[in-house]
Amino acid sequence: MKQKRYIVLISLLLIASVLLAACGDAAGTDTVAQPSSPETNGNDGSVSAPIVDFVLDPANANNEDALGVIGHLYEGLVSSQSGTMTGVLAESYSLSEDGLDYIFNLRPGVSFHDGSTLNADLVIANFNRWFDPQDANRGSGKFAAWAENFGGFKGETNEDGKSKSEYDGIEKVNDLIILVHLNSPDPDFLNKMAGPAFVIASPNSFKNNGDGGSGPYMVTAKTDTGLTLSPFAGYWNSSAIPGADLQVPFK
Repeated sequence: MKQKRYIVLISLLLIASVLLAACGDAAGTDTVAQPSSPETNGNDGSVSAPIVDFVLDPANANNEDALGVIGHLYEGLVSSQSGTMTGVLAESYSLSEDGLDYIFNLRPGVSFHDGSTLNADLVIANFNRWFDPQDANRGSGKFAAWAENFGGFKGETNEDGKSKSEYDGIEKVNDLIILVHLNSPDPDFLNKMAGPAFVIASPNSFKNNGDGGSGPYMVTAKTDTGLTLSPFAGYWNSSAIPGADLQVPFK
């Protein structure tokens, strides 16, 4: 009888050890789904979101993960926060009575990560690239966000011969003032300009898919496995300079 109990006890111990080993293997496997957009985790500054088909060019970024990272690097003329429109690279802005002309007063003293300085010519270079298929800085991008928001590109017309695009052009008033002219009033124009596809980039980044931003983070390392984003010491809003690196792994 004692021998039978001993055999049963041994059998139970063996079964328990197998179950514990299986649990240990399961515990060592990361089965938690990664978030779909960059998200800072813990105090180490890591960003857990994977990046798929990563494109650093804001005007042609093709997935939410890339746009989330771009949000750390770039800034637009304006930003919409909880339904409130505020100036960012544009210190202030105004609209003409007929709703066709937007005047943007650019923020002085803004530096980009590559050493460029914000001015009217730099902003105009961005608009020309978005709008004009013949622009020298265009590259091979589709600029789908521009077509979706503004109706078309330079030279494209409807059956009645009128421009497909509600955007008509941009004018330099002086080094820190630009005027954007529309073909027809658009009460949603500023909200569109606050979108991630229309942040302002240094022209030096147009052809190399590099970091052309002016935001609080800059790219300091890029490998086959991910990016390192570091605080930008030259950021115009010194009170908002972050205190730690962000690690962005590619999927």
